[in-house]
Amino acid sequence: MRMGAVFTAFSLFAFASPFDAVVFAEEQSEQTEMQISASVKPSPKKARKRSATAKQQRGGVLPKHLEMAVLIDAQMRSLEAQYRATSARYVTADSITPGSPYFSALQRNNTGGNLRNFNETELEAGMPLWLPGQRDAYAATVTTGLAEVEERLALRRLGVAGALRDAWWNAQRAAREVAVARNRVATARDIGADMTRRVELGDASQSDALLAENETLAAETELAQSEGAVKVARVNYMALTGGAPPDGRLESVRPALKNVEDHPSLRAPYAALVRAQAQAELVDATPIDSPEIGIFGRQEHNRQYSTDPSQQISDQRTDSTTIGVRIRIPLPTPGRNEPRRAAALAEMDRATAEYERAKRVVLAEIKAAREMLAATQRAAKLANSRLVVANDQFELARKAFKLGELGALDLYRVRQIQLEAQRVEANAQVNVGVAISRLNQAYGNAP
Repeated sequence: MRMGAVFTAFSLFAFASPFDAVVFAEEQSEQTEMQISASVKPSPKKARKRSATAKQQRGGVLPKHLEMAVLIDAQMRSLEAQYRATSARYVTADSITPGSPYFSALQRNNTGGNLRNFNETELEAGMPLWLPGQRDAYAATVTTGLAEVEERLALRRLGVAGALRDAWWNAQRAAREVAVARNRVATARDIGADMTRRVELGDASQSDALLAENETLAAETELAQSEGAVKVARVNYMALTGGAPPDGRLESVRPALKNVEDHPSLRAPYAALVRAQAQAELVDATPIDSPEIGIFGRQEHNRQYSTDPSQQISDQRTDSTTIGVRIRIPLPTPGRNEPRRAAALAEMDRATAEYERAKRVVLAEIKAAREMLAATQRAAKLANSRLVVANDQFELARKAFKLGELGALDLYRVRQIQLEAQRVEANAQVNVGVAISRLNQAYGNAP
């Protein structure tokens, strides 16, 4: 490598936080590994500790940070609560009755007539009954409901992983911008000092000194802004993980799923479809409301007078105790069943359409992510080559400036070209990492 490229690489290393990205494309015929380092330089003690545990983190920090983020994610907690609520329905499926048993009582006394002190007391206990096949159909809805919540938990986990990946690369991009800004400040101060000496010796005009001072102030302003941005990006990432910073390396290239049907974005709608089918079967197994059976006991007594003229007037007491069984069976009607059946079929149609749409989206995202990775890798190579040329161009311009063959304005024009090349190269490297994470996300990898 020529001297200009070596000088620029050394200055970037000295004034910037380390950020290394080694990317190898993953093909079906070969599997390679990609490692991406973070932008923030650790303290020496932390660096030694990290090196001791490097073997344990070959896959990156995403699995550990993802576990931390999942624990504090509100939607995950809500789904876990929903899982517990759904599993509680097994108690109903295991019960001998689909509803609550009941107890009723009746007390009646007469207020007129030829009966005196008429008293009737009735007690009844009963319960609703399962229809044939209804209990199994109900248990199936509970089982499929739990399976759906489990798949939704996996899908939400993938969503949290996607949020972490986006926040991570936002932090790394901001850190890269800090590295470029620090290099710009260092170079601007170096040129400014050289320009001051030239003005003092009379080899340059005061306008050149002002130009150098303007460039230094602009570089320091950009550095202050970029340092603020990286702090914000780090805080946003730590808010997702509950305190873990975006340090280390994020993840490696992960293999594609052998079967696209195993993708969380497909398993969740498929589980919803199975649950909808189970619900439709329950509707078919419940053509009427649950019949009821009850056992009752009745006790009656009263006092009455005999009014037969041929007999002597007498006071008679009557008593009666009966025991019986009461059955209540509702009748099926179209007004009750057709709306339920139509709603169940509509839910099945909706779940089927959602599954088919999700499958198209997943396949498109995988294809797009692969294309994006290939494009960013090509762009990164071109950006690196352009930076090498810009570095050499700037070094030649500095030499020409020192020899008096080039003016200060032309020197700073070449410097702007180099700065733009540095920014493009930094973004290109981050874009490769983003493409890797998006490919893993498209594959449905949530470690």
